[in-house]
Amino acid sequence: MDKKKTILIIDDDIHIRRILEIKIKHSGYNTITAKNGKQGLSIIHEQKPDAVISDLNMPRLDGEALCKLTNPIKKDRPFLTIIITARINPSEQEWINEMQDTMFMEKPFSPSKIIESLARYFENITS
Repeated sequence: MDKKKTILIIDDDIHIRRILEIKIKHSGYNTITAKNGKQGLSIIHEQKPDAVISDLNMPRLDGEALCKLTNPIKKDRPFLTIIITARINPSEQEWINEMQDTMFMEKPFSPSKIIESLARYFENITS
């Protein structure tokens, strides 16, 4: 597997960004971080990451709006989006089913589960 994939981490909580950045780098991936959805959206357009991990509740552009803005891009350039959130109820997550290559992960989350999801996604697209 080509582990030099680039993962964008978007979260307004610096501690969560840092923990994910360390764990993901340790697994062999390149990382980019953003502190809000608006900054993350710019990075998605400019640097074209292979996967995006985003908080749902953020200032300036939340995770749902980010997904809806980036979903059309995935038709030409697929990438995985993992939305992390502390609150998750069935009515709030209905929109996720309309998104390509997008999944929820509930907080508190295990960085190893995120890394497993990334590895599984990259294996599926290369096989």
